[in-house]
Amino acid sequence: MSRKPHEVLATREARAQLPALLARFRQAGASAEPVVIGARRRPEAVVLSYERYLALAGGRGRVAEVLDRQVREIGESIDGDKALELANGELHTVRRERRALRE
Repeated sequence: MSRKPHEVLATREARAQLPALLARFRQAGASAEPVVIGARRRPEAVVLSYERYLALAGGRGRVAEVLDRQVREIGESIDGDKALELANGELHTVRRERRALRE
């Protein structure tokens, strides 16, 4: 079930194939090809392995540092909204750094 990123899987097919896609992501990890899905085969979303997401978002080390900082700053528990705010802030920082490297 190897799909190129430019091939769009219909949402109905994606729903039916989700267990197989997850199994492929578990098996292949970061090397698993992302899957583009969308209604009427128009690209709307990309599903990718968590390992690949971490690599795109700055790697495991960066995520571990952020989580450690969150625990120190907020304590042992964090509510979902605050966690999302911190994660979004970190993602924006990574994106700014990457843009600066390209310029």
